[in-house]
Amino acid sequence: MTDSVTNDTPADVTADIPAPASSADDAARTSEGARFTRTVLWSLDTNGAARRALASGLRPWNGEPPAPMHRFVAPWLPEGLHPQRERAYYTVAALMTTARVNGIGSKTSLGTALALASRTVSATTTELALRRVSRYSSAGPYTHLRGVVRLSEAAGVALDWARLLNELDSWYLRGRHTCTVWLQDYYRITEAPTKAAFSNADSE
Repeated sequence: MTDSVTNDTPADVTADIPAPASSADDAARTSEGARFTRTVLWSLDTNGAARRALASGLRPWNGEPPAPMHRFVAPWLPEGLHPQRERAYYTVAALMTTARVNGIGSKTSLGTALALASRTVSATTTELALRRVSRYSSAGPYTHLRGVVRLSEAAGVALDWARLLNELDSWYLRGRHTCTVWLQDYYRITEAPTKAAFSNADSE
């Protein structure tokens, strides 16, 4: 069984998405994403209607973001976004409504969050969630994101929403690498005791 924030994505969603022309474009995208997540956080803290509207995006979509979301997302979207890139913005805005702690700026990736969650939640559960979300698809990891966020929240781990938005927004460029990074982040933490034990044994 999977968790869904959106669905109904075409099989080949990247065919007509142009790649950024330069590293400056990439830096601009990162800056825009950080500003967007700060704006969403401000809206959630100051406007109860925003939380209700954005939370509507946690339910399965009928091809497009739910109408209530647009009031609190559309004004802050960078201009000229491809629909697949817009999806990243709407999805992160919806997921942020579930967070109790602000992790913006923490650099905590999905892999790191799941690894930290494995200290209080079943490691079997977190590893399964990791494998699902890091199984690369050109459509993105959207089907499994809410499950990861739910596990992180249950363990009190705050995700860096700006980082997640950047990873989703650039999925068509670096999705495979992002999956690798999530896996590496997870196992660097969960296997740290094994690494330490080996180092101790090797020094004897």
